[in-house]
Amino acid sequence: MSLIEVQNLKVSFHDRKHVTNAVDGISFSVDKNEVVGLVGESGSGKTLTGYSILGITPKEANASGSIKFEGKEILGLSDKEMLNIRGRQISIVFQEPFTSLNPVFTVGYQVEEMIRIHKNISKKKARSEVLTLLDKVRIRDPHNVYYDYPHRLSGGERQRAMIAMAIALSPKLLIADEPTTALDVTIQSEILKLLSDLKKEMNLSVLFITHDFGIINEMADRVLVMKDGRIVERGDKNTVLTRPKHEYTKSLIDAVPKIGLSTKPITTTREIFLEIKNLNKTYRSERGIFRKEHSEINAVKDVSIRIEKGTTLGLVGESGCGKSTLGRLILGLDEADSGDVFIQGKLQKYYTRDIRKMLQIVFQDPYSSLDPKMRMGDIVLEGAGILGIASDSLLKDVLNKAQLDYGDRCKYPHQFSGGQRQRIAIARALAVNPQFIVLDEPVSSLDVLIQKDILDLLKALKRQMGLTYLFISHDLRVVELMSDEVCVMRGGEIVERGSTEKIYRHPENPYTKELLASIPSISA
Repeated sequence: MSLIEVQNLKVSFHDRKHVTNAVDGISFSVDKNEVVGLVGESGSGKTLTGYSILGITPKEANASGSIKFEGKEILGLSDKEMLNIRGRQISIVFQEPFTSLNPVFTVGYQVEEMIRIHKNISKKKARSEVLTLLDKVRIRDPHNVYYDYPHRLSGGERQRAMIAMAIALSPKLLIADEPTTALDVTIQSEILKLLSDLKKEMNLSVLFITHDFGIINEMADRVLVMKDGRIVERGDKNTVLTRPKHEYTKSLIDAVPKIGLSTKPITTTREIFLEIKNLNKTYRSERGIFRKEHSEINAVKDVSIRIEKGTTLGLVGESGCGKSTLGRLILGLDEADSGDVFIQGKLQKYYTRDIRKMLQIVFQDPYSSLDPKMRMGDIVLEGAGILGIASDSLLKDVLNKAQLDYGDRCKYPHQFSGGQRQRIAIARALAVNPQFIVLDEPVSSLDVLIQKDILDLLKALKRQMGLTYLFISHDLRVVELMSDEVCVMRGGEIVERGSTEKIYRHPENPYTKELLASIPSISA
């Protein structure tokens, strides 16, 4: 008998005009000690499927069909009845631990709360169990993390804390909802290994929700491919990866960037657009009741790089290594402690309006970087308006370049998809006719199909407008696809640099080799 069996599940949303079937009559099962991968792009209904199993869908959602856990119908149970299911029998690890953890409570308190709600034990006993759990999920210093707040932890540590909460009551089914999407490749590899080890140790069944077939290949036994609320393909992992039948499955697999294919030679014939010499930036913080405790973070240490006009320099490394800080220093958004920035051979002591017009940035998360109260057209022309060059013809031109509909100019950011919002951010950067753009993790929050579209757009714009890019990312697959040269950054320093072909085919630094070895592969 299957651990969980879903039959003809439908989840719909009603408004005055029509009904939207976000999940449209799907059926599947998860057996004991099995990992089933549920893969698809955003909006396919995969996360809503996971939420339906736990009974945590939005109030306006209407669910029908059947969900049986160990033979017992659980769809439609009240919140009180689900208390004995959630956490105890079925648990979940969410995509973004920073928003899932309460920022005003310590990590220890939040994991402990999970235990004390379900177990009648003393605070001392609960604390002991929490420390054991934090050690079990391989947090290096469980005692200190117990008393820390979420913002003090790294992304990997926060996700480990979420996993500790999820396994606290030894559930039988774990729903992992994109648990590594926001993590760097090495941390992602560690979390996947942790989940795999916990599955074996605790005899867990896992419903693994993702859009990444590389992760599916590493984790899943069977695969369900979901599109527009329906399962369009299913089968064992190897069959789906090597002999996909549905065109959508083929497009998802083809959209995953492949590594080791670059043949781009390094060129030295172009003029140097940007050069930085011996750049340094240290952040200082004060702690303690009287703020007498001081600490320093050397975000950028003696960094020197050159970027030739019309080329793309890829900058890779884990979160916190200084990549984004370096980008902000180049743009003059932060002030360096020491070092020099040269643009077209001229030392930049003060960033004039003309220089700022030449330099633009596209941020990682378009939703947080776009003003939710402004209409799309106003967002795109905001910078151009400051420079006194805004016009309706300019708006039409940049929207056309970014492949956006001029008729949508009066819409607000929340009315666009993630890919469309990133196109808006790109259009905003293009509106001032820049020569250089810092692309700071521009596709890390996007699904593979949308990611491919945005990368294709960026490459086309580079050719059409003669743009120069600094492409910042922790995804080495994307960096190889985009870059002419690559710099690998760790702890604020450049530890290796070279042509894309050299870095990917003949890496020298052990850290570079570690990054490359951590990339999930879709090879069966």
